[in-house]
Amino acid sequence: MIENIYRLFPEKYRQYLLNNDELPNALKHYLSHPIISKQTLIKTIEFLVFNFETTGLSAKQDRIVSMGYTLIKDLHLSLKDSTHVLVKPKRLLTEQNVGIHQLTDDEVSQGLTFSHMMTDLFQAMTNRVVIVHFDNIEKSFINEACWQLYHFDNLPMRILDTSKIETRKRTANQTHINAESLRLFSLRSQYNLTHYKAHNTMQDAISTAELFLAQVAYMGSIDTIKLGELII
Repeated sequence: MIENIYRLFPEKYRQYLLNNDELPNALKHYLSHPIISKQTLIKTIEFLVFNFETTGLSAKQDRIVSMGYTLIKDLHLSLKDSTHVLVKPKRLLTEQNVGIHQLTDDEVSQGLTFSHMMTDLFQAMTNRVVIVHFDNIEKSFINEACWQLYHFDNLPMRILDTSKIETRKRTANQTHINAESLRLFSLRSQYNLTHYKAHNTMQDAISTAELFLAQVAYMGSIDTIKLGELII
């Protein structure tokens, strides 16, 4: 029943969750703001562009090891608002994860607790639209975190996916689509954006933000683009 309310009436679901007095203040503050309307001009919206680094692709079995984000204000990248945080693990990293993520146990032991990281994320998301590249990872890990920590699923939010924005553009142009060409750094190359050697969650968030701004510029007439035109 609740799942149907979320799918059909996300604003009502937000109000329903807000009545839960056991939620932490940061989450209640996030939920106290209405979901941003699809009719809103994107030039008036603040966007939170973020990225998770995880130990795997399963939100139920794997975990978040770091988070990075940046902001877009007035359709301009706000680098001074960029952040990178490590998440303190409940158990030691495996040798495979150290090799993949270039993180050590000493580094992550200095990080935030999982609940503290989620509190920071809710504060950053408040009254903003989220942007990610391939939203299945971030959405699934956020929803699993909400279930583990607060016992509800499907956090109400507006989320844009730069890979889906590109897919819709190519479909409209009848351009061939393959998975490799939709990877973040492949798309950046196609938009003639700078190639970054650095690889952490904050840098990936900045890279995604720059890609989004390039996609919006390609659409033209940025002063008249409404949020709903970008939601797939």
